[in-house]
Amino acid sequence: FARIFFVNLAAAGEPGQISPRVWTVVPLVLAFFYVFWRIRGQPDAAYDFDRGLRVAEVHCFFGTIAFAALMRAELDAQWVVTGWAAMIVLLLALARQWKLKIFLAQGVLLGAAVLGRGVLYNFLEPSYFTSGIWSSRPAAIGVTVGLLFIGLVFAFPLRSKAEGVEREANGVAQTLTAFIRRPEQFLFFLAVLLLTILLTLDLRSGMVTLAWGGEAVGIFLLALAVGERSFRLTGLGLLLLCVGKIVLVDVWELHGTDRYLTLIGLGMALLLVSALYTRYREAIHRYL
Repeated sequence: FARIFFVNLAAAGEPGQISPRVWTVVPLVLAFFYVFWRIRGQPDAAYDFDRGLRVAEVHCFFGTIAFAALMRAELDAQWVVTGWAAMIVLLLALARQWKLKIFLAQGVLLGAAVLGRGVLYNFLEPSYFTSGIWSSRPAAIGVTVGLLFIGLVFAFPLRSKAEGVEREANGVAQTLTAFIRRPEQFLFFLAVLLLTILLTLDLRSGMVTLAWGGEAVGIFLLALAVGERSFRLTGLGLLLLCVGKIVLVDVWELHGTDRYLTLIGLGMALLLVSALYTRYREAIHRYL
């Protein structure tokens, strides 16, 4: 496992051919997961020593980390975060299908890696010299956000299966425990944070407030669909942020078309949310 990072991932392949990184690391990933599955599936006492050392869990993490590192080496730099987001969806699907909490924990930890990679590379590195839209930051982060929202389909059923996680842990372990108990909250706020930062950085200042308003309406509609109170409060909070930004910044700095579009667009968003709130008031108070 250690040698992968010093030798295999540093190997360079010929253009148009399968990289040696792929055909040397993928078999190792399969081997790690085979050890995990084999030891986990042996109930007899012969494997008690291995289970005491958590050999199965260690090899499961080896497999996931090795595959994530392979994706970082093989994918375009902008799209690494997207590949990791796809891995999160896969891990959550496996956790739901096989009722394995370890895959849920790995999905949460990989979500933290997605946030770190997105902020420290995709958002901080300049994206002016891209060769096309598919090599741009908006495309990569946009697909990433979409994958994280897709992950909610698997995260919602998993929250009931994670209620048995111990609460006595503290520090980092306690934070991880909270995210494991409510994975849908972690994925949702991760996706919203990445999308909000993307809109702020990649749109001209005159369109940021309008984009935030559209995002807030989408979040509110999602909250109505899934019946989640924290989602609703996030949408309303973002709308209030838009109102504050208009009063404190946009009215004084925007001119011409941008000012009119922002005021009209946010006004329509507020009216739509108000109408939805009035129409579904009973359901909102019951479920949210």
